[in-house]
Amino acid sequence: MTKFELCFDMVNFRLMKNVFYLLLIPLLYSCGKASSEKAESGNILEKLTFTVDTVMVDAGDDIFILSSGLGTKALNQDKSKLLFFEREPFSLVQVDLNNLKLIGKTPFQKEGPNSVGTYLTDFQLGPNSELFIQGNSSQAKFTTEGKLTKNLKIVPEGIDSELANNFQKLYARAVFDFEKNRIYAQPSLESLGKNKLYIIDPHSKGVRIEPMPEMKAVEEFSGTFITKSGEGTMYRYFGVGSFTTIENGQLLISSGAMSGIYRLNPKLDSLYFIPIQHQNFPNRMEVTVNNSPTDEAQFSEDRRKVYEQLNYMEPRWDESREMFLRLGKKTFLGERREDPSTYEVFLFAYDQDFNVLGETKIEGLKQVPGSCFWKDGKLWSYVNVEDELGFAVIDFKF
Repeated sequence: MTKFELCFDMVNFRLMKNVFYLLLIPLLYSCGKASSEKAESGNILEKLTFTVDTVMVDAGDDIFILSSGLGTKALNQDKSKLLFFEREPFSLVQVDLNNLKLIGKTPFQKEGPNSVGTYLTDFQLGPNSELFIQGNSSQAKFTTEGKLTKNLKIVPEGIDSELANNFQKLYARAVFDFEKNRIYAQPSLESLGKNKLYIIDPHSKGVRIEPMPEMKAVEEFSGTFITKSGEGTMYRYFGVGSFTTIENGQLLISSGAMSGIYRLNPKLDSLYFIPIQHQNFPNRMEVTVNNSPTDEAQFSEDRRKVYEQLNYMEPRWDESREMFLRLGKKTFLGERREDPSTYEVFLFAYDQDFNVLGETKIEGLKQVPGSCFWKDGKLWSYVNVEDELGFAVIDFKF
């Protein structure tokens, strides 16, 4: 075991209304010295250290409405701006991350010719400040001023008509490729779209389908418990994450249940699986669960088993180091529902071809960074301090 130092540098606090709340933030981390799990020789994360700097964003004469958290978010290309939506009133918020201040808010319509829908499900920011926005009943390109420029609620041709006309199921997990001008979708209709990638051309309405058999892990390690009471039906669910992102100019699809990922080769335009092999950590979950548990005790036990396994998160490209960085987590649920969970957090590093460069458990990190992103080689994790927008900026040194 190697030793590393953990420091907490509380600087750059802005809009500090109550010092007590800010002092709660260091409780996410351990102070003093801790041990980092050692891997084989050549592991660039073997002597990992980090510091944390908590910063607050100046809202000026305005306020941030964070009752629902940060929610879905996007960064511009040089990561100088953060964009997210506030729900009530429904507005696009732009934040200057370099100067830590609010740039402005732009109202978006829930109804009318530029309607997003009654609620937003996801959005992306393109290289020319275009937005790809998915609402509960719409899917389109918008300007950052709220004007709809291109309807992308496409009914594709050449596939099952039931799926083609089912907007919710076809586009449930859609990602837009601004460079290639096409949509990547993983339909949720199991009988037709199970473990398949649909590549949709909005202009021709044509579809290319690529199989992804390894993504069966998402269903393999999930379960749904159904209870009925009178006229009502309640669904309880557990499962692993499924991630679809465009990083470093390429589409990446991954699951929390395994280290391996699918990559769409940008040059050959072909989808293939990369079986990433870690030396000191499991590359795939090895538990067995009931996908349709019949009693609550079985449901709770299977959920606990899955969450206590290493759950991989999505890889993100770090431009400053020219490598992919990826977090992982283990979640230990409390004995009772009201008891807090505890966590173990991991960090993995890969080169551009997903060869493993480093792997480690991050000793001292007691909470999984939430609503986080990499900027200038540092991990920015959203924190809410008395409804003020803040970030715990984690600077990893390796």
